[in-house]
Amino acid sequence: MGTEPNELIDAILAQENMNQAWEQVLRNKGAPGIDGVTLARWGRNWEANIARIRQQVRSNTYFPNRPKRFTVYKKGGGSRELSRLTVSDKVLQRAVLNVLDPIYDRRFLNCSHGYRQNRSTATAIQQVLDFRDRGLVYVFDADITDCFNSLDHQILIALIKRVVHDWFVLNLTGLWLKSGRKHRHKPVGVPMGAVLSPLWCNIYLHQLDARLSCDGWQLVRYADDFVILTEDEASARAAWKKTESILQSLNLGLSARKTRLASFDEGFTFLGVTFQGNRYSYECQKKRISVEGKRLRMLYKHPPDFY
Repeated sequence: MGTEPNELIDAILAQENMNQAWEQVLRNKGAPGIDGVTLARWGRNWEANIARIRQQVRSNTYFPNRPKRFTVYKKGGGSRELSRLTVSDKVLQRAVLNVLDPIYDRRFLNCSHGYRQNRSTATAIQQVLDFRDRGLVYVFDADITDCFNSLDHQILIALIKRVVHDWFVLNLTGLWLKSGRKHRHKPVGVPMGAVLSPLWCNIYLHQLDARLSCDGWQLVRYADDFVILTEDEASARAAWKKTESILQSLNLGLSARKTRLASFDEGFTFLGVTFQGNRYSYECQKKRISVEGKRLRMLYKHPPDFY
């Protein structure tokens, strides 16, 4: 059951929620967007800025800026393009996220761990270990090709409309998706670094979770990283074929270079944690930590360096 038309925008634009959104953006710090306005400058007139945003949304005169794109280099090699929103766009997206996140979180499945309350890399790793100890020792280790930059806007909006019926929220979503396009004439992609992009990714890939789970597959997913655990190699190959079919229907594909079959005997790495037999190990602050069995105390205290 979705939301009633226009009931969400009142909650989003409520003074308390907008104030909270600004405080959250301020705590997260961050550099200015394409307009060059810093948090300090925006904060000097934050009450007036919030009033302006509320009025613009209500009068349908709000238009987001294009994200400011920049490149970061990964520790393990390669690079990733991230985006910075303006402070105004961050505050409004955060206000929307505060309202939508609890609505969607109730719908997401237990296999999904990324960007969710009370879930983390540690809960994902714990689930992998639980499956291992149940005898699921073969692994389909999947990598989606350029996931965030490949999310189809038409599919994403259709999925959002299943739950959200508020015209204002749907209109804002369309504006943000259009302004965040990497290629102006291709309606695909969400900017990594935007406040709402992780939720959009989870909404999109929830289709993968649901279809695989309904068919009895045991998967663990953190954003666009996931593994499917099975009892034997033949089942892992079947999981690969099924996943390809589902992703094709979502206009996504698997990376030929990074997707593979593995097992706990030969070892594999997921979310920065390397599994080998009954042990797992990871790097934290330039130290290698190795644990045997199910104990995750070290993982919670010193999470792995990944991404």
